[in-house]
Amino acid sequence: MISSKDLLTTFAVTVSVLLLGLVLLFRATNGGAAFTTEELRRSEVAQAPRATPDFALVTGSGQITSLHEMLGSGKKVWIVDFVYTRCQTVCRALGSVYQQLQQQILARGLQDQVGLLSMSFDPLNDTPKVLHAYSERMKFDPAVWQIATLQSVRDKGHLLNTFGIMVIPAPLGEFEHNAALHIIDPSGKLVNILDYEASERAIDLALAYR
Repeated sequence: MISSKDLLTTFAVTVSVLLLGLVLLFRATNGGAAFTTEELRRSEVAQAPRATPDFALVTGSGQITSLHEMLGSGKKVWIVDFVYTRCQTVCRALGSVYQQLQQQILARGLQDQVGLLSMSFDPLNDTPKVLHAYSERMKFDPAVWQIATLQSVRDKGHLLNTFGIMVIPAPLGEFEHNAALHIIDPSGKLVNILDYEASERAIDLALAYR
């Protein structure tokens, strides 16, 4: 027969384990603000904007530049997404979103205030020629929308870690990856991350950081 003392001891241990689990969950989810890795990433950036490291880039026109040179000019807020041009899934959705954003930016006369950058994380395949063909197919207006990739494939891991992009190899040489709109303020800091399905808020949110 189990004594009252044993029951109380078991109850106390159970409560202690439960409380410990709640504390660990609270810490792991940033005070309960995030319950997935993606939500945690967005919550952390919103609370503490990140300075973006510099990377050497090559554009669709073949120009050699850098991430800081493109994004940290002090003139524009940039909305950045991460793609690879062979993608037939989420990147196509992102491309449609960017076409709509480009149209809205031009219609509102905001091309000197808000820019769009599609960053390819596949420099081995997305050469300047490929990037240029993609920009023509998607009808880029260079006053609004730019595309670039890394000059050196060795920077790929650092770039993806900086922005919290998860890329998993898939069959046929493709990739699975998370997708979002990353807002970079005029000083070059990552200040917010927005779900691409909420893109109707992206321009006004970007303008708030000017």
